[in-house]
Amino acid sequence: MPKGKIAGSIQETKINLMDKSKQKTVSEFGKERKNYAYVSFDNLYSNTSLYYGTKIYQRGHIKDLDMDRKFILVALDGNDASRTIKLKYKLSDFERGNVNVQENDPIKFYGRVLATDSYLNDKGRDVQLPVIAADFIQTKINRGERYGAI
Repeated sequence: MPKGKIAGSIQETKINLMDKSKQKTVSEFGKERKNYAYVSFDNLYSNTSLYYGTKIYQRGHIKDLDMDRKFILVALDGNDASRTIKLKYKLSDFERGNVNVQENDPIKFYGRVLATDSYLNDKGRDVQLPVIAADFIQTKINRGERYGAI
């Protein structure tokens, strides 16, 4: 880092603190989660346009994080990389007290279907993925809980 440069800014710190203050616990989100329906990856992938704006929930594992553009690639259905969605998020969407996530961490998310997006996969193929705008991201997952169960 060049001499005299400050990493981050006061404005960034204010935004992060404000976003963190809006975070909810799992129990605080409990009433809202009843408004979300489980949608399988197959239905979401094949019929994305039918689900635009629909509140859904799913479980998966983090495949990639892009902290600058605020999205996470999440592999659904038991960590199957061929069943990946793009999850757009804000810091306030994470469960209170647990924002530190890494690749392969299990998560459960609640959000609204936005669109489809494409990216180049590891094999150089253009792949379409459903895009979900997160409303809540649960990072402390009970391992005994089955995929799709609330």
